[in-house]
Amino acid sequence: MKVLKGYRFRIYPDEEQIQYFVQAFGCVRFTYNHLLFARKQALQAGDYETRVSPASLKKDYPFLKKTDSLALANAQRNLERAFKNYFNKRASYPKLKTKKSYWQSYTTNNQRHTIYFVDDQLKLPKLKTLVKVNLHREVLGEIKSATISAQNNQLFFVSLLCLEEVNPLPKTGQTIGVAYCPEHLVQLTFKKRLPAFKPKKLRQQLDKANRRLKVRAKAAKRRAVLLEQAKNYQKQKSKVQKLYRAKNDQKRNYIDQLTYCLVRDYDYIYLEKQPKFSEDREFSEADWRLFLRKIQYKGRWYDKKLEFVDSVEKEGGKENFT
Repeated sequence: MKVLKGYRFRIYPDEEQIQYFVQAFGCVRFTYNHLLFARKQALQAGDYETRVSPASLKKDYPFLKKTDSLALANAQRNLERAFKNYFNKRASYPKLKTKKSYWQSYTTNNQRHTIYFVDDQLKLPKLKTLVKVNLHREVLGEIKSATISAQNNQLFFVSLLCLEEVNPLPKTGQTIGVAYCPEHLVQLTFKKRLPAFKPKKLRQQLDKANRRLKVRAKAAKRRAVLLEQAKNYQKQKSKVQKLYRAKNDQKRNYIDQLTYCLVRDYDYIYLEKQPKFSEDREFSEADWRLFLRKIQYKGRWYDKKLEFVDSVEKEGGKENFT
């Protein structure tokens, strides 16, 4: 079975590459906003279509020619998808993009081998030099597209969409029920050794860093210094953000291992349909939703059956799904 599979890696661009990425983010944002404005005017005039396109914008704004044309075309596709979701009442009206956003990104396509790896470096369209990649796992299959994203234009990542062959896992004939648990994310119908998840040390570091951040904020207030200009506060804020990223990465890694473990060992998985979520606990509703998304597509990939049930008998009780 051929599936589209995503890979995400940290990249380490040099100064020239960073300059190109930031410029590309700006051009994609500029194109998206102009197309959104043109579509808004067309809708007000009673017409759904507009003649404004990335190609026409290049004639009026020549600086757009320096950016990957496929990135601009994908901005147009993203806007079309946003309006489709809006008209189908799946999302709100599309909003303008701003350079103040925490994340910036653009997507380009692999046409005639324009995106490829050379050892641990990545070739991207419009870039003459290779970008260094933290290639922590092998990329299988054919690369279809690449999305370059940046966090505050400081941390850069690449997400690759690949078409690859996935073979079904061996059948086990085993059945299990899975319910939501605020402490461990899942509670099973019987005991099973799950992947390790040890958040205690990271939680302690985060609590300590947040306390220190409050101290830095009070010190800046006493000196009548704006927080944006307080160097010690900003330095501590960066440390807190780094710990939050580590916490999120730890959770995502745990959910990835957990979902694969369940799909590998069980052919029939019964999931709690409407669990009661707890506030201020280790795993939230968002974590449970992420768990469901991952186990559902892995179930399709590896030919396993998943079904939602009203209730699942918890661990230690008689196995029962209703």
